[in-house]
Amino acid sequence: MCTDLRAKILKTSGELFFKFGIRSVSIDDICNELHISKKTFYTVFKQKDELIVELLDAMRQKKEKDYQLVLAPSVNVLDLLMQSFKTLRQHSMEKHLAFGFDLEKFYPELWHERQVMLKEMDLKYMAQMLRTGIEQGMYREDLNVEATAVLLANLIPNVLKDLMQVSMNTAQRVDFVLDMIVRMICNEKGLEYYQCTIHNV
Repeated sequence: MCTDLRAKILKTSGELFFKFGIRSVSIDDICNELHISKKTFYTVFKQKDELIVELLDAMRQKKEKDYQLVLAPSVNVLDLLMQSFKTLRQHSMEKHLAFGFDLEKFYPELWHERQVMLKEMDLKYMAQMLRTGIEQGMYREDLNVEATAVLLANLIPNVLKDLMQVSMNTAQRVDFVLDMIVRMICNEKGLEYYQCTIHNV
C-alpha cells in the first residue's frame, strides 16, 4: 500500500510541478489532487524537499532506462532518434523551462547536481548512439564521435530554448532541430531512410 501511495504521490506531484511550477504547488495541492490527508502524505514523505529529491531520482532512473534502448543492436538507431524527437514534440517546452527555473532558483544545489548528472548521461548516450549509427551504416564513418556527442548534448537543449524566440510552435521547433541533426550526422543511406520514414513517425 505504501509503495503504491509513494508512486501515486510521485506521479501526481511531477505532473503538478511541470504544469504550475515547483514553488506554486503546495503539499495541500498534492493531497487535494490525490484525495488524501496531509497526515497520510507525511507518512510517506517528511517534507516537500524530500519529495523533490525522490522525484528527481525517479526522473533520472527513467531517463537511464530510456537510454538503454540505444544499446540494443536490433533497434534501428534512426527510428530511435525520430521517436525521441516525437516524444519531445508532444511536450510543452514552456512547462519544462518553468520546472527547471523553479528548481534552479529555489533548490540551486539540487539543480546543479541534476545538470551535472544529465550532462554526463547525455554525453554517454550521444556517443553510444553515434557509434551504433555508424555500425548500422546509417551515420557518417568520418564523424569524430566524442566531439559530435559534446556538440549534440549542448546543441539540442540550447537551440530548442533559443528557438522559442522564433515564430514557431513546439512541433516546428523540434522538427527543425531533428532535421538539422540528421543532415549533419547521416550518410546517404541514413538520409534516404530518414526522408522515407519521417512522415510515418
